[in-house]
Amino acid sequence: MDIPLWILLVPVGFVVAFTVLFLFFNVFHLARYGTVGRGAVALILVYVVSYCFVLVLGATALLDVSWSRTVNVRDILPFTGSGTSSFGL
Repeated sequence: MDIPLWILLVPVGFVVAFTVLFLFFNVFHLARYGTVGRGAVALILVYVVSYCFVLVLGATALLDVSWSRTVNVRDILPFTGSGTSSFGL
């Protein structure tokens, strides 16, 4: 059974959406309920810049993959020589 690699982007998209939501949630709470000052603003800026840096690194790593390829399940799962999977499949 062949599986296209682009299907793996769906969980990645969910993780990125969740972390963006978490980013806005944290920034809102730091700005709303944190102490107002240069330290709080610097903390928010460091947090957002570091998040964007990690996001760009992840995106550049994903750009190197040929997402139109397909993989066979037999290539992914370790099979024994007898034709049965070590997972019991």
